[in-house]
Amino acid sequence: MENILLGFTNVMQPMNLLICLGGLVIGVLFGALPGFSATMAVAIFVPFTYTMEPGAALLLLSGLYCGGVYGGSIPAVLVGIPGTPASAPTALEGKALVKKGEAGRALNLVTLASAFGGFFSSIALLVCAPLLAKIAMMVGAPEQIFVAIFGLSVVVMLSQDNLYKGCLVAVVSLLIATFGQDPVMGFPRFTYGFPALAGGFQVVPVLIGLFSLPEVFKMLEDPLGKMAETGKVGSMKLRMTDITKNIVNAFRSTIIGIITGIIPAAGPDIAAFLAYNEAKKASKKPEEFGNGSAEGIVAAESGNNGVTGGSLIPLLTLGIPGSAPAAIFLGAMIIHGVRPGPNLFIENAATVYTLIIGFAIINLLLYFVGIAYCKCGSMILLIPKAILATVIVVLAVVGTFSINKTMFDVFVMFVSGVIGYIMLRNDYPTSPIALALLLGPMLEKAVSLTSTMYEGRILEIFQRPLTTVLMLFTVFSFAFPFVKAAMDKKKKAKAGEE
Repeated sequence: MENILLGFTNVMQPMNLLICLGGLVIGVLFGALPGFSATMAVAIFVPFTYTMEPGAALLLLSGLYCGGVYGGSIPAVLVGIPGTPASAPTALEGKALVKKGEAGRALNLVTLASAFGGFFSSIALLVCAPLLAKIAMMVGAPEQIFVAIFGLSVVVMLSQDNLYKGCLVAVVSLLIATFGQDPVMGFPRFTYGFPALAGGFQVVPVLIGLFSLPEVFKMLEDPLGKMAETGKVGSMKLRMTDITKNIVNAFRSTIIGIITGIIPAAGPDIAAFLAYNEAKKASKKPEEFGNGSAEGIVAAESGNNGVTGGSLIPLLTLGIPGSAPAAIFLGAMIIHGVRPGPNLFIENAATVYTLIIGFAIINLLLYFVGIAYCKCGSMILLIPKAILATVIVVLAVVGTFSINKTMFDVFVMFVSGVIGYIMLRNDYPTSPIALALLLGPMLEKAVSLTSTMYEGRILEIFQRPLTTVLMLFTVFSFAFPFVKAAMDKKKKAKAGEE
């Protein structure tokens, strides 16, 4: 309780509240622009937090994260274009409500559901993270091997249709993570005579290029156009039934979002579709889905915003990010000397509780910021693409250069952007790269330490119960997508014969 009060006191300082508000406003802007995302917002602004206190820096990134996830719903409703993949189900219902002249009502529903899902995910973060941290105290180097592999396996599993491409991307990214000094022995590897590679590839420049520039390149394919044309917002009043009939729906969808967020790399887009589908199954009027259903909007937005707090639970306790923005959070925390893990709640209690309490307050502010934003939402999408592309490239370059003040990082950022664009065009998933670069060094170090601990008798690690449990989860996670792919292939073959 003392730590909670300490976190609340820190967040309520005027400057920290201003940082929360500023991050939220900018995050909503990024989310509201089709092609932009919460991941892009967090990645670009990480370098701008270097001079800030750790608590304030994490509050800024939290505001960007929550605002980015919510912001995608604005163009999804107004023009039927999801600002982020997580807003795709919202676009189905929002577009139908706009045709009925109820754009304002749809935006209010979206904002209320988003704030609801985000706030209760922060409550889950407050309650579950310290409990999971106690369990994480049992995690040693042998367990870290399977924790890292499990995190990577989930990314591959979620590649779905791009299963083999996801495996390839993950393997190549793990190899790239070995560039630089050996994490245990300290000798340089694969530097090819470049001093700048002695520390390996910096994660932040790679992520900025990977998640920012491909969307800029897509916009420049038609630089003279605008993001979209949109109509008027209109009245934003809600019906009483919009609230009373969706309470259970909102709670159910938020829980789905939280659980999805805890799964490494699952992300808000998966949570949105899962919650939307479950709401349709439970609805008394499933025929309304796709034709302007309030239940569908509430489910999708509660679900995808529930991921925000849920994704930070494994991050804070195990060092495994539950989403792409959470992966960038991990890099930012390490940069600020705050290392996630079981000891985080002891060694950095003030910082972590400032983050958790701030997360709750940010989601309360989200409703008021969102309502104000919706009033002028139609104007944002009228900005020419050429201007938006220029601004985002300038921010990316300045942010990347400020990390080590070297043009090598800027070069890495642009190369990563080009590679990301090529991957996007050829249907290769990019999410495995972020986790492989972050979990690769952890995996390598854990393997080295475990080998030293057991003097080469590596099989003895399975005498540890937690290691065995994690291994079984990892094997299942790896095997499931291949088994599912084989079963689907057989079903298609049978259907073709019939």
